[in-house]
Amino acid sequence: MTRLRHDLDFLVSVGLLGTALVTGVTGLISDVWDLNDFWYHIVSGYLMAGFAIAHVMLNWNRLVSYAGFRVHTMRSRGQRPAPTPKLHPRRAPDEVEAQQPTAWLARTLLSRRGLFGLTIGALGGLAFGRGLRPPPQIQAGSDVGIVYHQWSKPGIIDALGTLTSWGSAVDLYKSHPGVPVIGLPEVAASDRPGTQPSAAQAIARRRSVRTYADRSMSLDELGRLLFLSGGITAGLHGNARRAAPSSGALYPIELYAVVHRVDGLEPGVYHYAPRAHAVEQLRTGDLRQHVVDQAIGQEFLGSCGVVLFLTMILQRMRPKYQDRSYRYGLLEAGHVGENAYLAATSMGLGACGVGAFMDDAINEMLGVDGVEEAAVYMVAAGHVQGSG
Repeated sequence: MTRLRHDLDFLVSVGLLGTALVTGVTGLISDVWDLNDFWYHIVSGYLMAGFAIAHVMLNWNRLVSYAGFRVHTMRSRGQRPAPTPKLHPRRAPDEVEAQQPTAWLARTLLSRRGLFGLTIGALGGLAFGRGLRPPPQIQAGSDVGIVYHQWSKPGIIDALGTLTSWGSAVDLYKSHPGVPVIGLPEVAASDRPGTQPSAAQAIARRRSVRTYADRSMSLDELGRLLFLSGGITAGLHGNARRAAPSSGALYPIELYAVVHRVDGLEPGVYHYAPRAHAVEQLRTGDLRQHVVDQAIGQEFLGSCGVVLFLTMILQRMRPKYQDRSYRYGLLEAGHVGENAYLAATSMGLGACGVGAFMDDAINEMLGVDGVEEAAVYMVAAGHVQGSG
């Protein structure tokens, strides 16, 4: 019975160490890639807890005895001399040479220490074998999007990338000191009750609109459009959350409004400051033809009330997501763009997303460098032709 108990204790110890290793690895992966519900990590955590409880139960008497021994030792320290250590005679050289290699190997493999080493080696080999992946095969003539997509695929070993520096974090809120700041009307999610369509109706009615009426948008409409696209909807003075979801709540997307016709605002370029729910006036002037020219001649971009430009600040995400930052940033631009569509539809306005534009000229118009911050998407909005 004692032998069986010792074997069981050994197997529980091996299981505890193995599950602790897996829990640590899966925990690192879930943190690196922001996996909120990583099944492997959850299961390994429960198994580790079970092994830990079993280990304590099997060794309870030993733990209690050792605790008593330590207490007794501390009380009697200094009352008696330290025991003289026993000296073990060295084994004669001829005895060592007499050992058969095969017998030594068998004892090593079948011993608890040998089994423990084999188990840890197998777990380590499995983890690193699945994580070490060969470079993806890129066929000649593939576009750069495919090349990037293949090279940004993660493996388990890529978690070690967190040990390298991807630069320091940047501020989540961009500001332009010294420029005029125009506050926007406050937006409440439940304002104008009875006049707004439901979410299902807004989704069903949403279409890309390319014909706009010769009517100005109101400042209230612009403020509502910006707020519902990327404004702060919760935790303004703490853990702020915005209207569109963001990986790690890092919000790499900035919103700029190129105003054509909005009551109360001069035509020009404005940056949306979500923390203050205001727009910062960066430059004034009629930019309708410039936007049309740099958007490959799409005339409706000059007849709408406003064009929202979405830029991405990659450094907000690099320290956490490394190579996958660009993927996540583009996904977020899509979230913000769809919010703009639904916000416009809910107000009876039209909207149209555009991805074809001359990057350098648009970046220059917005005052961004095109490298650390670059335009990735644009959304036109305005009153629909023929509407009241």
